Amino acid sequence: MRDSSNLRVDPLSDLLDFLQARCELSGRVVAGGTWARRFANLNAIKFCAVTEGNCWYSSDGMSEPARVDVGDVLITNGTHTLTLASTVALIPDATTTPIVRDSNDQYQLGEGCDFTMLGGTVQIDADRQALLLAGLPPLIHVRGTTDEAKPLAWLLEQLVAEMKSVRPGRSAVISGLAQLLFTQALRAYLAHASDGDEGWLKGFGDQKLAIVLSSIHSEPSRNWGLEELAKKAGMSRTSLAVRFREMMGIPPLAYLTQWRMYLARRKLRAGASISEAATSVGYTSDSAFSTAFKRVMAVAPGQYRRAMHGEGEATQTKSKADILEF
Repeated sequence: MRDSSNLRVDPLSDLLDFLQARCELSGRVVAGGTWARRFANLNAIKFCAVTEGNCWYSSDGMSEPARVDVGDVLITNGTHTLTLASTVALIPDATTTPIVRDSNDQYQLGEGCDFTMLGGTVQIDADRQALLLAGLPPLIHVRGTTDEAKPLAWLLEQLVAEMKSVRPGRSAVISGLAQLLFTQALRAYLAHASDGDEGWLKGFGDQKLAIVLSSIHSEPSRNWGLEELAKKAGMSRTSLAVRFREMMGIPPLAYLTQWRMYLARRKLRAGASISEAATSVGYTSDSAFSTAFKRVMAVAPGQYRRAMHGEGEATQTKSKADILEF
């Protein structure tokens, strides 16, 4: 249990710390003239940051194409294809023909260089990836002109400079800047996230829900009740229950249980016993913990622990939380 006397835990930071996401810059796309490209490789979280010029983009489910300008960042959750093109008319016929990366990590589309974009991926181990995939909408467009996105301009400037440099520590600096770019883009998104967006991450940007989420993340092993959480947020029990389900997709106490099970799964993976994992997330009964763990993760904690430590055949079953709820 965390020391409740400390500053309030920031739930987004806590989530990113749990995910241990590693942002890797894939390279730079340079384009000019007439061009169009469909990026169809799925099941990966990607980000694109425009450093020069502008282009048009479309993604599955969009009613019409939109323009992305210098300083903007796009984040995709790997469930929809993304098409970029010099003009709207070229989008329907865009191809997925591979483009070759040169020795400078640069990809060329069309002829010329009136548009440049940095591209990267977010690497997360298989146990945690589905959690973030479910939290993000299919596509996030962070506009560089918003106040919350102002730090992005500085980060992009530094990234471009480092990619051109040969100074010691270049790779480490680029990795760190890419990590900051992704985090800052998420912060900027949460400041303007729409209630209608898919994914539950938007709830982290809601002022009242952020208090509830912070309380849960600060003390996940505490025996929280709906009444207590509602009081912290200055809401009635009914208002909290309705708002939380609208934004997060599940009731507050269901979120608490699922977050506990993710933390317990991390403990088991690190070698903790079932009793140790249960105690760490507030369970005094191993049987009650095992029941909750299997309900959320679709596998018994003992079976999961044996699979992780080579004591039995690894299970390929995806957790219910990964697929449906969380």
